[in-house]
Amino acid sequence: MLNIITGSSTQNEGISFASPSGLASFAPVVLRFGLAALFLWFGISQVLNPSSWTAWVPAWGNNFLGMNAMTIVFINGWFEVTGGVLLALGLWTRWAALALSLHLFVISYEIGYNDIGVRDFALAVSALALSLFGSDKYSLDTRAAKQ
Repeated sequence: MLNIITGSSTQNEGISFASPSGLASFAPVVLRFGLAALFLWFGISQVLNPSSWTAWVPAWGNNFLGMNAMTIVFINGWFEVTGGVLLALGLWTRWAALALSLHLFVISYEIGYNDIGVRDFALAVSALALSLFGSDKYSLDTRAAKQ
C-alpha cells in the first residue's frame, strides 16, 4: 500500500514516488521537454511572423546595436528555436537552460509586474531549475558521457 504523505510503499510493488528510480526521476525529463516545446513554439512563431511580436520589443531595443524591432524579434526567435532544439535533444542541457533562463529573467523584468511578466518569471525559474538539474537519463549529454 502506498503512503500518500511520505510516498513510501509498505510492499515492494509498483513505482515509488519518493525514490530516484521511481517517477521522481522523470521530473527533469518532463521539465526539459515541456520547456523545449515552449521555446520552439515561441521561437518558430517569431521567426515566421516577426511583425506580430514587434510590440513586445522595449523602446530602448529599437536602437540596440542599430537594429529595428523586426530584426530583434527575428534574432530572438532563432535564439529560442536553437535553445529549444538543444533542450529537446538534451545537448548542452545545463548551459542552454541557463541561457534561456537568463533571457526570460530579462524579458520578465522588461515586461514588468503583470500577468505576462509573472508568467515569464515563473518560466525563467523553471528553466533555471532545469539548469540546476543538468542532463537527465534520456539526454544526449548523458549518452555522450557514457562513451
